[in-house]
Amino acid sequence: MPQRVRPEIQLNDGATPQKVELEELFNHGRWKKPYTIKHFLFCLYLPIGLVLWPFKIIFTALLFFIALVGPKSISTKTRHLVKYTMGIRYDLKGAEHIPKKGDPSAARILVCNHLTDFDPYPLYLVLEGYHVLVASHIKNVPVVGKAYEKLNTIYVDQTNKAKAREDVLNSLNKSDLPLLLYPEGGLTNGKAGLMMFQKFVFGLGHSVLPIAMKLENTWPVHVDYINSSWFKNFFWWMLIPYHTFSLEFLPPVSINSNETDSDFASRVQNIIANHLNIEATPYFYSQKKELAKKLLSQRKE
Repeated sequence: MPQRVRPEIQLNDGATPQKVELEELFNHGRWKKPYTIKHFLFCLYLPIGLVLWPFKIIFTALLFFIALVGPKSISTKTRHLVKYTMGIRYDLKGAEHIPKKGDPSAARILVCNHLTDFDPYPLYLVLEGYHVLVASHIKNVPVVGKAYEKLNTIYVDQTNKAKAREDVLNSLNKSDLPLLLYPEGGLTNGKAGLMMFQKFVFGLGHSVLPIAMKLENTWPVHVDYINSSWFKNFFWWMLIPYHTFSLEFLPPVSINSNETDSDFASRVQNIIANHLNIEATPYFYSQKKELAKKLLSQRKE
């Protein structure tokens, strides 16, 4: 049987190249292994967590209802309560780099590594506001389309890259809010490396502010694993008492005259990876999807 060749990733500091398997970028099950006393203690907590779970859901839904239909003055005052209903703790560094409203020199594009389905919430607590990209067909979905409009959404046609680029630039020109993206396109476990950054936003002509995010998960369960669903992740997220994030806003960077969009995307990927002391891998999100299908078929056999 032919041996599988693993890619070597060259570190910027000249250190010995590391070999990272695609599988190492993701969690492969809900429960961490090996089993320890933490698993036993967490099981003792589960009945309490299940009792609290519906109350956390109700209060979280109430806060989002206020954010969507209530006056902006009220939603601004209540947004900090999300950290209690969603169980979010965070440590913030590099606050001086956070874009300020009305500052023409501030970075217009924020890019962050992607760890969980709920990464936007700690950033929601830190930033004054930001745009998100959503597929254009969602705009016509009843209720959901209106809800996204309240969240500073930029709708883009995923089948027409030139039109999507024009729509994003027009939206940024009409607003003083930055655009927040997760250029990996999917989740990783944050332990081994980052997936390749998609180049779309790195060719818009705006400066980019990298955000290095860590999740300090001391619980014996993973909040995400490959082939898990959003609903399952949400159930466990709300069941776990709290989640501790480390956020660091790094200095903004701009594309160099001799760089392509792909070169710039790779440079920013390396900046975040080096800051997190993990690898900037050459794997694309499409390869994660292929791996997920393979693992799912193996499980069914």
